[in-house]
Amino acid sequence: MTAATKFVLSSLVIAGTIVVVWRGVDSLQASLPDDMPADAQFLQSGFDLEHNEAKGDWIACRPDRVRDATFCRVTDARGIVIYQGDFLPVFGVQPISHDQLQVVTTGKEKDLWIKGPASAGPVPVIPLANGDMLAPMADSYNLAVRWRNDPNELRRIRSYAVSEPAER
Repeated sequence: MTAATKFVLSSLVIAGTIVVVWRGVDSLQASLPDDMPADAQFLQSGFDLEHNEAKGDWIACRPDRVRDATFCRVTDARGIVIYQGDFLPVFGVQPISHDQLQVVTTGKEKDLWIKGPASAGPVPVIPLANGDMLAPMADSYNLAVRWRNDPNELRRIRSYAVSEPAER
């Protein structure tokens, strides 16, 4: 085999490897759903090997000064709306400003669904970079009380917290 043939074959193998790795990395990341804003964040909770796609939830939040709350929409990885409505910080000061709406999406895989006190069904709790969490308006106060009484539950779900939030 000539040096030129070895070079061509090596180049093809390298190019093929790059394409395979590039496509593999793309499949690890969820695609932004059409009806979610460009600044939506993906909170990955796992990976579906059978379908070769990320599992988790898309989160988009915006302050709503009129209603003194934060409106959030949560969809699954494919964009199906799972929950939307007004959210409040569990421990922090309200209303929350746009610059405080920094959703934590890095670190350990996370599941943002917990048993809610108001509906007794699963509700999303959205982690923020300042250590606080957003919860549906109907659940935020009762969650704060529950977590004051059972701080172990709070520690389990807030292992990603940056700092202790101020209590309200």
